[in-house]
Amino acid sequence: MSIVSLVRPEIQALRAYDAAEQLDDTIRLNANESPQISSIGNFRRPLNRYPEVRPQRLQAALAGRFGCSSDQILVTRGSSEAIDLIIRTFCRSGEDHILTPTPAFSMYRHYAIIQGAGVVEVQTVAECDFAIDVDALLAACDAHTKVIFVCSPNNPTGTPLPRADLLRLLDQRRSQSAVVVDEAYIEFGDEQSVIELLNSYPNLLVLRTLSKALGFAGVRCGAVAGAQEIIALLSAIQAPYALATPVVECVEDALNDDQLIIAANAVKQVIAERSRLMSAISNYDFVSKVWPSEANFFLIRVDDAVAMMNHCKAHKVLLRHFGGELADCIRITVGSQSDNDTLLSVLNRFAKD
Repeated sequence: MSIVSLVRPEIQALRAYDAAEQLDDTIRLNANESPQISSIGNFRRPLNRYPEVRPQRLQAALAGRFGCSSDQILVTRGSSEAIDLIIRTFCRSGEDHILTPTPAFSMYRHYAIIQGAGVVEVQTVAECDFAIDVDALLAACDAHTKVIFVCSPNNPTGTPLPRADLLRLLDQRRSQSAVVVDEAYIEFGDEQSVIELLNSYPNLLVLRTLSKALGFAGVRCGAVAGAQEIIALLSAIQAPYALATPVVECVEDALNDDQLIIAANAVKQVIAERSRLMSAISNYDFVSKVWPSEANFFLIRVDDAVAMMNHCKAHKVLLRHFGGELADCIRITVGSQSDNDTLLSVLNRFAKD
């Protein structure tokens, strides 16, 4: 008999994260990756030695970049690991739950289910540009709401949470909930990071990543910032030697001034291309809505999402379709100028079919 029968029922029912499709010889505009490619790759530390349990130099460098002290940050394997650590730290299986707007990044729900925590979702409204309703979030809270996740700008809608709304959420849930602000796409919008609020709000945790603006999705490096005592607890449950030596050195190099200048210029190009691409796509008859976005992607509503996805894939352009409440919507990552030109060419053909 298979030991699968011994696995917790909720894990047996769990579906793996539906990651963006990867196909050779295609233009990838479906995973919110940066089009910027780095040539960094020389290792300084011997690989026959274990890396530091927690990479101190890298931790200090990231703290300096994000604007907090070294003891307020934990370096993680992408911000996804940080989400897992936070839920495992705060949520007791079968008793506590997380709260999040929806639609939102699916890994909040995924890791909560793994932990056996409940998931309470507050619907946002397409007609209101998916704005996060803080009053609705607060109304959905109870004594078991241990973690509130807010992605700003939100994935997949590109919607930011205004600072005043966040402050109200933090104030009203001060000693009752950890409020996690996921800033994976913060560099592409007008809102400033809320890390500066850490000393004023002990219940605030902030997620950051190198995957998007810095163009290092492949190294799987992110961070969580928060109060020193919470960061220490998160570190206690993180696996030792979590960051491999090549990853540590690659990210150290990525944080050099010359590389940060390259990354900042790449962000400016993405923002400019986002504006151009959104404007062009809004002119197609089969597109009924292009939502505003402060991320490196944007969401559109189309007449036939499946037909458009199949057409683009047949012409080697990959986009993202979520289904469900977004069944008539498609998320488009902003690529390089050349990639975006190809997308528009493919959509021109689709418009004529």
